[in-house]
Amino acid sequence: MNVNIRSVIMICVALGVAGLTAYVARGWLAQNTPKAPVIHAAAPAPKIEVLVAKTNIPTGAIIKHDQLRWQAWPDASIADSYVVKGKRSLDAYVGTVARQGIAAGEPITDTRLVKPGEQGFMAAVLAPGMRAVTVPVNATSGIAGFVFPGDRVDLILSHRVKTGGGLRTASETVLTDVRVLAIDQMTNDQNNKPTVGRTATLEVTPKQVEKISVARQLGGLSLSLRPLQKSGQEQVADGMSVLKDVPPKSGTTHTWDSEVSRLLPPPNPRSDTQTVTLSRGDKTASYNFRRYSK
Repeated sequence: MNVNIRSVIMICVALGVAGLTAYVARGWLAQNTPKAPVIHAAAPAPKIEVLVAKTNIPTGAIIKHDQLRWQAWPDASIADSYVVKGKRSLDAYVGTVARQGIAAGEPITDTRLVKPGEQGFMAAVLAPGMRAVTVPVNATSGIAGFVFPGDRVDLILSHRVKTGGGLRTASETVLTDVRVLAIDQMTNDQNNKPTVGRTATLEVTPKQVEKISVARQLGGLSLSLRPLQKSGQEQVADGMSVLKDVPPKSGTTHTWDSEVSRLLPPPNPRSDTQTVTLSRGDKTASYNFRRYSK
């Protein structure tokens, strides 16, 4: 009995010594084993984005917000002339005009654009062979501010016309499909808020500039907004789209006051009187005779 108890005690002591030896050995190894260096992952380099053309931008086009976008660009190939995100705003280039065509994906640079107020801005907007002319408008004639640069309008003249029945009121369409270049001095069409301007700058031919100058002397001018339509474009060999030269057309319709009011008689194209001029030597005299019908 005593032998068994002694054996159990010896076994327990041996196990305790073995466990203590293992614990001490593990602690010694932990203190004397060199630690592996901790490798921290390097922070990713910030992605640099530059401003590029989202679509083909033809020469002379007024740039809109949806024609530009930011694009990641390799740091090694960024030129000083590129527009880098965070340094300049995309909105600063809305309303500028392309001096020359810019292909989709091509970086935007200051040398390729001309901003409102800069020398040569209006000349860059004009299509080849066209001219810019400014006409006065108000809340009524300017369609309550809902005409924006880039829209196309018809030009209406309202004036008094002398006929056989006296002075009559009439209106006529002077020009159709006229491109609006600016309202006052604003060329940006991205404001999305109607603004009543005092002047509208139109793109017309040299002959039409003369017609508009005469029309301003005859009576009041007003604008008639045309439906939204895609600007005429054609593709050239390198894939760059360019604006077609589509000058405005002369109007073909007119309206007399009698077509508006049923109380007014239609204008008589013939006068009630006929003038006869007689020359005797160096003297000239004019006589009026009343017309009569058989």
